[in-house]
Amino acid sequence: MTSSAVVPQAELEELLSRARSTRPRAGTEPPPSLDALRAELAELAIMPGSVVVLALPNGDSLLRTYFGCQLAGYVPLLMAPSTPTPRIEETAARMGAAAVIVSRSKVSPGRAEPIRIGGLSVALCTGHPLELHRPWQAVLLTSGTSGIATGCLHDVAALLRNARRHAAAVGLGASDRVLITLPMYYSFALVAQLLGSLVTGATPIVSGPPFTVGEFVEMLGREGVTHTSLTPVLVSALLDAGVALPAGLRALTVGGQSLDPERIAGLLSRHRWLELYVTYGLTQAGPRVSTLAAHREPPHRHRSVGVPMDGVRLSVRDVGRGPREQEVLVHSDTVFRKRVGNPSPRPGDELVGESVLATGDLGHLDEDGYLYITGRLSDFVEVRGEKVSLASLRTIARSLPGVVAATATHHADEDVLAMGLHVRPAPGGIDEAALRQRLFSLLSPHERPHRLTIRPAGDDELRK
Repeated sequence: MTSSAVVPQAELEELLSRARSTRPRAGTEPPPSLDALRAELAELAIMPGSVVVLALPNGDSLLRTYFGCQLAGYVPLLMAPSTPTPRIEETAARMGAAAVIVSRSKVSPGRAEPIRIGGLSVALCTGHPLELHRPWQAVLLTSGTSGIATGCLHDVAALLRNARRHAAAVGLGASDRVLITLPMYYSFALVAQLLGSLVTGATPIVSGPPFTVGEFVEMLGREGVTHTSLTPVLVSALLDAGVALPAGLRALTVGGQSLDPERIAGLLSRHRWLELYVTYGLTQAGPRVSTLAAHREPPHRHRSVGVPMDGVRLSVRDVGRGPREQEVLVHSDTVFRKRVGNPSPRPGDELVGESVLATGDLGHLDEDGYLYITGRLSDFVEVRGEKVSLASLRTIARSLPGVVAATATHHADEDVLAMGLHVRPAPGGIDEAALRQRLFSLLSPHERPHRLTIRPAGDDELRK
């Protein structure tokens, strides 16, 4: 470790000593110390500033390896451990990665012979050009609005600033016990929860997928959790199950998608002591942008995503869709440095000035500075002469019972719409005819998809 380290090794060691993983480590040998792991990683035949892909599940090994890579001078990139081998190799090539670290030995980008470090499999990459960045930077993957497996390069110092601002916005402090059940490759879990614990002295309790309501609630009580985070889909699962959160849980933050005001009301009516924070952010912004302290706001504000955190400013610019659908701009010193993997500009990650991000999100600011998100620039298409909001189609579809995710696309060559519904399977199976009839009854004729695909939701979709 050099004197230029953004986070001293002693602070990372202290965080790991506080952290607790709810999943037992495989094998009987104790985990290597962070210093020993750093030293082994530093001996790899790769240059400082090299990208290292980590496809590891939530747990002690992921935390140690992630910080070990940073201390060794590498640029870590997290991705889902369940990612198929060809996709991991494709991502490594696109990012110019020098190595891939997995918990299994079958991945071998460039067909290099894997090396064992800390009980994990390290494959050095060959067969594609390598990209070099700077030590104490990190690549965060984006998806959905910005394409599949594209990445954003961030300075770790900026991620830590973002974590501090988030902690201040949601009251996270040293006395909190933070349950991290979202996958760490989500930028929110990595920055807001893990790095938030690092900068505040809070105790991280690392769990992770798969998520079940019963296990989640039991873990909150067993571990004395005071602070945790869920996505809107998981909040819906919690409310639908009719379970009560333990009184020891002080604060719940929700992000990833907008949370329906009825769900906000449901949570607060069942848990009157609970601090409920609805958040907005983008991986490209570092990631957190704004916060709505829903428990302190009147119901009419529950459709908003709150006000910007300290150190962040919001503005809007006209895109020809009226005053309530303007593009949201984020002004912050935590926005990403550059896109990696696919450098072409896309809605949602365009740098339009010094530390100014054009988000691609549409919305408006009210007179008190509260932000309301209404859709995305790329969500508006013209079908047979009629303007259609793809965001509205997805919102309507997700309002149907059992639908956890929805896609909507426009096939310009045929000038038709296609939709895909991802449904939580019911005990009796999925009634596709009834679901189709219900959806079509809510759509105007020009909004009804020419092709509709209905399939069971996967585990990852149930978490988002």
